[in-house]
Amino acid sequence: MELILPHASSKPDAVTAQLDRLQAARLQPFDARTLAFLAAFAERILRDTGLRSAPELVALAYWFRPAAIEILQQRYRQLAEHGLLRPRGVAFHIAPANVDAVFVYSWFLSLLCGNRNIVRISKRENPNRTALLALLGEVMARPEHADIAAANAVLAYARDDGITTDLSARCHLRVVWGGDTTVRHVRSLPLPPLATELVFPNRSAWALLDAQTVCEAGEDALKQAASAFHNDTFWFGQQACSSPRAVLWIGSTERVEAARARFWPALDAELARRGAQDEAAQLAARLVTAHQAATEAELTLASALSDWPLRLMTDSFSPALRAHHCGYGLLYEIQRDRLDDSAGLFVAEDQTIAYWGFAREALAAWVGRLPDRAIDRIVPLGQALRFADRWDGHDLLLAFSRQVVIE
Repeated sequence: MELILPHASSKPDAVTAQLDRLQAARLQPFDARTLAFLAAFAERILRDTGLRSAPELVALAYWFRPAAIEILQQRYRQLAEHGLLRPRGVAFHIAPANVDAVFVYSWFLSLLCGNRNIVRISKRENPNRTALLALLGEVMARPEHADIAAANAVLAYARDDGITTDLSARCHLRVVWGGDTTVRHVRSLPLPPLATELVFPNRSAWALLDAQTVCEAGEDALKQAASAFHNDTFWFGQQACSSPRAVLWIGSTERVEAARARFWPALDAELARRGAQDEAAQLAARLVTAHQAATEAELTLASALSDWPLRLMTDSFSPALRAHHCGYGLLYEIQRDRLDDSAGLFVAEDQTIAYWGFAREALAAWVGRLPDRAIDRIVPLGQALRFADRWDGHDLLLAFSRQVVIE
């Protein structure tokens, strides 16, 4: 086990010393020291021109800039009107290996709620994560942020139930990001009797497009929609839980065909404008997945096999298609005449819908037709990957807090 932050060390004594410091540290919700640290962190990222090629890190900085934190604090105050909110204590975050920045949202929201934090990251190397950790270390090392450094520890270790159990014994809240297998396994490891657990397992996302809107859109609107779809789908290599993997077209067969004939060339033009490049390994993964999917479902090839994205028409996003989805620009396209005809397509695993061309009122009425637990977020196209303090159906400001009742 290695200590990564607040300073790097592979010595066991250093890890133990930091965990002991963390146990003794105390912060208040939206503590002035926390606000100063987050402001410094956001400023440091935003002035680093080298990070402009990592939009997910820039988005992270914007999310925690002072103006955004003020909005969070206002909502926290509103929640606190219904009961005194206090930190839970120590939060132990188990971060996903496939999305570079998501663990920081969880960690910093917990920090804002006044918790001390232990964050476990994998030992898998990633350039963006390495850059992010270096910036965090630089800001934490400043003397004015010594109290924040004392209250947090980022650790890297390979899967080890003994270490995870020992760290779990120190916590009041365990937060698990990962696949279903990871979540089931970590849940089998003991927690203290008064500790609670928050889990974020496998989820799926869709793009929902109204064919008439696409057909009638002006060129500028179509370009904006293609750019928004690109951001939702291609950032993180389509590996994030909120990255659309299926596209649901609403409209008659003829109208959908006309819409597809406009939308996909617009996306191709957007990819060319950005200079985006497919990779041989990703192409190979798509081809293998597509051939496997063809043995398990009735599919129609909607693009050339070598295209990026590779598109396949089907009648439903079946369990078999979900289980074998590789990401990397593989899309299943599904058509329904009316929005009301589509509710049966969705399952509990489905988290996010990114839409274009639907009124909020129509979507709100349609949600009532969905199966239990299906869909936690419905957002405009381009905002699928935008993190929020309400995630997977949980209000994280409340989840990272406990209520004290005074009568």
